[in-house]
Amino acid sequence: MSPSSGAAGRQGLTPREMLAKVYATAATRDWDAVEALIHPDFVLYEAGSLPFGGEWRGRDALQRCAAAMYATWADTRLEMLDCTGGETWAVMVIRLTMHPKDGSEPFTQTICEAGTFEGGLLRELRIHYFDAAEVAARA
Repeated sequence: MSPSSGAAGRQGLTPREMLAKVYATAATRDWDAVEALIHPDFVLYEAGSLPFGGEWRGRDALQRCAAAMYATWADTRLEMLDCTGGETWAVMVIRLTMHPKDGSEPFTQTICEAGTFEGGLLRELRIHYFDAAEVAARA
């Protein structure tokens, strides 16, 4: 399957290239441009144990979930480490440093955010924390 006919192929990009594009666009906070890369039936999954956990649906789900996650902490720092992918999936590896609102020491987690594509648009994103229990306890 060529990139132009594959899961991400609408823009001639592989799933890895498309996921990297979604994250680069989200970093600019141009949410209209982000929504143009997201499928109308998009679903984002966060672990139910997290304060911002659950299923987030719709083209604006990434923006709403990000706002809820950032509001949980006094401060955060994201570092995109790597992106890998195949024919239908791509995974962004992220280092997230969170500063609890109670003033306790910041802590860092590695997160893998796995996305699938349909018709050249991000259709699903599943977010996996190294230790979701620690994130929930420190929130």
